[in-house]
Amino acid sequence: MDKRARVSIAAWALDDLVVSRVRAAAAGSSVKRIPYTVEELKSGGREKQHPFFYSAATDIGNFVRFLAPKLRCERYIVVHRNHGTHRESGIGISQYPYGGPVHLFAMMYIRVYDGTTFALIKEAPALMTEDTYVERLLHNPLGGPSSELDHAMFPEKPADAVNNPVLRDGVRTMLTKSLDKTLPALLQRPSPSR
Repeated sequence: MDKRARVSIAAWALDDLVVSRVRAAAAGSSVKRIPYTVEELKSGGREKQHPFFYSAATDIGNFVRFLAPKLRCERYIVVHRNHGTHRESGIGISQYPYGGPVHLFAMMYIRVYDGTTFALIKEAPALMTEDTYVERLLHNPLGGPSSELDHAMFPEKPADAVNNPVLRDGVRTMLTKSLDKTLPALLQRPSPSR
């Protein structure tokens, strides 16, 4: 059985968690979240791209340029969903193949843009471990932060997921660990030349 369902997990306050982790990694800098609507996310700054040459990176960079007039910043940090090495992407719970292991996952990607030129400064997947072949084989079977759960944790109905504290806390823990591991290197400023 191959079914996907989306449910809102806004109650988990993951946006606030991301901002708090960026603040922690950028100690001494002012960090603000730039609000946007679902409509802006769907269309803001998008250019028509040829379907064979589509680039998510281009769309994300254009979205940053689109939002920039709302709040001028020295740097813009974008944390967004990332695809793993299998079928999973973003935040969710998966049981594949049917009857197989249940995995909770929180796969994100971080991009840092210059606030003046909007050039991409640094980027990386948010990972909890080192990105080596052995680590991927032993600890990241889905290609990003994930944890295997007991089959009983898989919700009967998709809507049940949002009220499950094990799922909520598991995602929050993975997101915190992966951002805390990845953000400091991405936000590190080059040392001034003498």
